[in-house]
Amino acid sequence: MKPEWEALIVGIERYPAPTTFNDLTVAVKDGENLAQQLEHYGYETFRIQHLPRRFSQKRAGRTHSRGLVRLEELTEAIANLFNPPHPNQPPETALFFFSGHGYRRKVDGQEEVFLVTSDAFPGGGIYGYPLKELGRQIEISPVKQVVVWLDCCYSGELLQFIPTDKVYCLMSATRSYEAGVEIKHQQGLFTKELLAGLNPENYPDGIVNSHYLAEFLKRRMSQTGQRPLIANSPQAILLTTQFPKGSFQDKCPYRSLSYFTAKPEDGLVFYGRSKLTQQLIERVRNKERLLMVLGASGSGKSSLLRAGLLYQLKLGQAIVGSDRWHYLEPFTPQQAPWQRLREVLKTRRGGEGGMGRWGDDFYEPSASCLLPSASCLLPS
Repeated sequence: MKPEWEALIVGIERYPAPTTFNDLTVAVKDGENLAQQLEHYGYETFRIQHLPRRFSQKRAGRTHSRGLVRLEELTEAIANLFNPPHPNQPPETALFFFSGHGYRRKVDGQEEVFLVTSDAFPGGGIYGYPLKELGRQIEISPVKQVVVWLDCCYSGELLQFIPTDKVYCLMSATRSYEAGVEIKHQQGLFTKELLAGLNPENYPDGIVNSHYLAEFLKRRMSQTGQRPLIANSPQAILLTTQFPKGSFQDKCPYRSLSYFTAKPEDGLVFYGRSKLTQQLIERVRNKERLLMVLGASGSGKSSLLRAGLLYQLKLGQAIVGSDRWHYLEPFTPQQAPWQRLREVLKTRRGGEGGMGRWGDDFYEPSASCLLPSASCLLPS
């Protein structure tokens, strides 16, 4: 059975009396926009639940912009996302997004932060959903990958609850003592940049993972007065792609005499070399300094290295951190291989972690051997 990815998208903008919180204008819209982004570009298919709940029947597909989200309802929805009751199976990946008011209050002598629900009434001791309860739900959850994005005041408190046994992506719009910014009738400032960061069309490879998203947000929001806090596990979580798997259903995957590239549209449909790809990954993991694939011309070396090994390394799933390596474009050595290598190395621009240097289709005689056809990777 295919593991499921589930998302709980919450946007609260209505806070009626007797609460003392002002109504917001874009929280529901922000949630809707995020849901559409995940539905359109999700690397895996998300099953999405909305709060406030969507209308059914005649007005299906629209969120009730004047709907209420009460504390009991939010508490139950979060518990069901991270710890569904038996016999329901937990999802492989659980994503929680909240847009609304945040509230900071000293309770029993300790500062706490709450996600404010529509029925919050501070004067009566009802503040909303406590972040420490969200942290507890994450801690005891059997979910393998956890994604939490909070667009509300004081949301930096979230980073007090980083899980130790899960792959995670935690992002808050503000620091724990800081108010957030809503661009009235447009978007929350954090959500505006989050949506741009999740758009795979803004990335050269057409794939967004949690590490890429973090760098995007840091760069974009450094120009604003609001500073998000971000915590990512060493292993990246794949979030969105310009080439969702469903888009290949009616397309022929064969490339005739052309080789498969390391681009997602090729890597996603490259089959038949899984065992070889895994063997190459293991050799890279073992830090072999020179890795060569030998074979006759046309036997599939270029496709194996590009759509197999290189594509998997760029995803950052097989080797933790490999998505942040700096990759040089594959090159053909021609008659002067070392000169070609020097030319390619000149194109290097920074990068973190290791660097993969690729040569393809060597036909280079030496004093002791002739390589009739080879492709190689020199990891460092």
